[in-house]
Amino acid sequence: MNVLWFSLNAQAAALLPIVIPAQIVLFISSNQVGSVQQVAFLSWLMMAAAAISLCMPPIVGMLSDRTGGSFGRRRPYIAVGGLLLLLSTPLLVNANNMAFFLAGLALLLVGKNILGPAYQSLVPDRVPNEQRGEAAGYIGGMTILGNVVGLGLAAWLLGNVSLHAFNRSVVQLNAGLYYVITAFLVLVGLLVTVFGVREMPLLVHRHEQTVQAEKEGGQARSSFVLRFLHDWIAPWRNLNFTLVFATRAALMLGLSLFMTYIEYYFARVQHVVNFVQVTGIVAILTLCGAVASGIVFGILSDRFKRRAPVVCAATLCMSAASLAFVIFPDHLMSWLWPLGILFGLGYGAYTSVDWALSIDVLPCLEAAGKDLGVWNASSTLPAVIAPVLGSLVINLAAGAGQTVIGYQSVFGLAALCFLLAASGVLFVRK
Repeated sequence: MNVLWFSLNAQAAALLPIVIPAQIVLFISSNQVGSVQQVAFLSWLMMAAAAISLCMPPIVGMLSDRTGGSFGRRRPYIAVGGLLLLLSTPLLVNANNMAFFLAGLALLLVGKNILGPAYQSLVPDRVPNEQRGEAAGYIGGMTILGNVVGLGLAAWLLGNVSLHAFNRSVVQLNAGLYYVITAFLVLVGLLVTVFGVREMPLLVHRHEQTVQAEKEGGQARSSFVLRFLHDWIAPWRNLNFTLVFATRAALMLGLSLFMTYIEYYFARVQHVVNFVQVTGIVAILTLCGAVASGIVFGILSDRFKRRAPVVCAATLCMSAASLAFVIFPDHLMSWLWPLGILFGLGYGAYTSVDWALSIDVLPCLEAAGKDLGVWNASSTLPAVIAPVLGSLVINLAAGAGQTVIGYQSVFGLAALCFLLAASGVLFVRK
């Protein structure tokens, strides 16, 4: 059931920190990598993607909750979304102009937002309560291993790109290879999931409960828009769900700020010649630390009375590592190994336990697809806010001739977001 987590993360892990920023330089030329124009385009691209990701998952999740048939509730959406992901590959491989590049990304994004909500709903469907932590640990482990493979592949293919050696044909060719290889991994994961995972059928009594709940809601929700709004509002009546959503949104905002601008940070602030290669190495170091903590903490969390303190401690590790980018910029390169591992230890523990905590606070497992679709907004909303906030800070600093301070301020904001998440999760009750 967890193989596809590996494939999806192998494809997506390096897109934002390595592949897409390198491709943007093909279309928006500048005297320097990480220019204001490139940062602005990357920010607008992320906002458009996040806006789509905000609306689609609750709809797809709700539809999958109510889908019957011998093929299952979730698998039809996994299959269709996966097909769109694969169809995006030719466009991205042949992205020799902006139109092909944007069309490929759009198709990939739509496919991901159809596949993702249905796939993640398999966890509450199939995993019993007493094994959620262990299951979340495996999700975290496969996620992290996928990240290692994707980032390692991108660093290998695009590692020769530097401040003084930016070959357009090499970037286009190697970025295309990245899309082809990761698309093959997604295809394997899809086949294993669609043909290997056995789903629970949509039971009659569950369907009747859903219909009865809709009748009690009155005829005012008969329109699609009002029903969509109702599905969005309903989970917020649960305090624990709201707290987990808010703290996860804070953490994902910090992570989005950190990951979006780290490649340009190495190019502009640290003046690293092989900035793409260094970004990949730091990411791999981080994920090696995450592998060590992910599965272990996931299994242990089943034995804890509360998962929230584990999430708090993990988030504090991430905050401490982020602060180093602000406080010790002159000595950062000599501390990359321990900082990367520290961040990774926190990220691994958080990734594994967070999944279990999120499923624990779902208001109703019968509507897990819809509620997890709403829960996805804790990732997509920060993805909208982060590029706006980061681009604003960097542009203001650049206008004052202090671009370096702008990048440092972005990482300071990321550390603050991690601190807010660490403190907020402690208010979650069992």
